[in-house]
Amino acid sequence: MAGMSVNAAILVSIIVESILYGLLIFLFGVTVRALIYQRTSAEISISRLMLGTACLLFILGTMRLAVDSNHLWQGFITSGDPYLFFQDVTKYTFKNSLYVIETVVGDAIIIYRGYILWQRIDIIIIPIIGWIATVVTGFHAVWSISQLSTSNADVLYGRQASQWVVSFYSTALATNFVATGILIFKLWAGHRNQVGLQRPHAGKSLVRPIVVVIMECGAVYSLSLIAMLSLYKCGSNGVYIMIDVIGQIIPITFCVIIVRTATPRFERDRGHRLPLNPLTYTGGHQISKSHPVRVQMHHAKVVESDLRNPFELSRRWDAWDGSPMDTKSELPITNIAQAV
Repeated sequence: MAGMSVNAAILVSIIVESILYGLLIFLFGVTVRALIYQRTSAEISISRLMLGTACLLFILGTMRLAVDSNHLWQGFITSGDPYLFFQDVTKYTFKNSLYVIETVVGDAIIIYRGYILWQRIDIIIIPIIGWIATVVTGFHAVWSISQLSTSNADVLYGRQASQWVVSFYSTALATNFVATGILIFKLWAGHRNQVGLQRPHAGKSLVRPIVVVIMECGAVYSLSLIAMLSLYKCGSNGVYIMIDVIGQIIPITFCVIIVRTATPRFERDRGHRLPLNPLTYTGGHQISKSHPVRVQMHHAKVVESDLRNPFELSRRWDAWDGSPMDTKSELPITNIAQAV
């Protein structure tokens, strides 16, 4: 990878980015449906926030691909000398700005999710400080790169830019790690409470798969940042590939978490309207014909029996404070979408 030319790295990056963008288009469509599908009035404001964020990240991902495509066209078709064209790292200023915006938006959403679960500002003070540092170092790194020489791409790894680039990726990695850890810890505490309340025959935990998908998405993003830092410190042109990969990973992981969270709601709603197949005795006599039946479910109060229902448990995040729960007292209802 270290011996890869800038021209080759640009070609590979646009191919990989296009593949990831195709995946993003599909996930974005599913995410939009998940955010507007049978929402209650209490969920609308949160749904609008997440929908707006999803649209923003999708637009940023689309703009990145458009900028890269135009850059590729100019370099290989209209410039006359692709080598000299791609040596000018200042041409990436707008693209780098889009990347920083994606990063700070993604981290802000993770911090927001942590606050919604904990309802305590002191818990997220460190991630907020890290987020501010990410904003400062990110845009300063963009400015530093824009001031470099236009005739040699190797200046990208010089001291003038490297100190800010490394600071940006380091603070972004640390901020994401801490914010994700805070979120996962609270969710895992809720999962442990749910497991403790369930009877042996109770359904599977709804929280565990959500914790797993958040951990997986966080791991993918963190490993991408580590790979980016490693390639940059080695002076490899593979950074041109990784920055385009991360630029699509940010909106993809955001959409994956929302889609995974909405899956139980889709399953629950399908379970409310089930077609009954013809029933027969062992002797073969038919009991009834197939008719669609709508099952009405009413929950007047949140009590111990409700807590054994994984679909209802997903709406009780405020009760998850890591302490023993009073299962006989009524608990406040907060939808899972507020957190993830």
